[in-house]
Amino acid sequence: MGEYLIVDGYNVINAWKEFAQLRQTSLEHARELLVAGVSEYAAFKGYKAIVVFDALEVAGNAAVETIHGIQVVYTSEGETADSWIERRAYELGHGSQKSKVFVVTSDYAEQINILGAGAYRISAREFREDYKKAKQQIADRLRIPRGALNRNELGGRINGHVLEHLEKMRRR
Repeated sequence: MGEYLIVDGYNVINAWKEFAQLRQTSLEHARELLVAGVSEYAAFKGYKAIVVFDALEVAGNAAVETIHGIQVVYTSEGETADSWIERRAYELGHGSQKSKVFVVTSDYAEQINILGAGAYRISAREFREDYKKAKQQIADRLRIPRGALNRNELGGRINGHVLEHLEKMRRR
């Protein structure tokens, strides 16, 4: 089963101020950064992630690749990311898997269709805020306490939750 996060790639790139300058100079680099960010976020949150990019005005067939552990989809010629996302969200939510599906898009019409398919909608702005919180939580968990590098104390190198649990055990 599992939970899925489907991201409308260009919708997010066009909505986040972090990508404003970058998309003007290198859309490819903006796509790479978005995929890397979604990968990190999905791993932290425990989602199976899919990032979808339109190929509406590009000739060729659909392409799917796995990058940083997530699926990256480039739709086929004439197919919008919206139609691909709607179809996949319905399949994941109603098929034999019956997974919980979250779709990141700020397109209002797409949000209505997603809700109709039984998925949950997350706007690009909401996703940006949750992404920033997750990044901060990741940084907090990885931060080594001051003094832990200079001294060889176990308490300075273990997670605070584990330290509290050990302290409770010690006091019994």
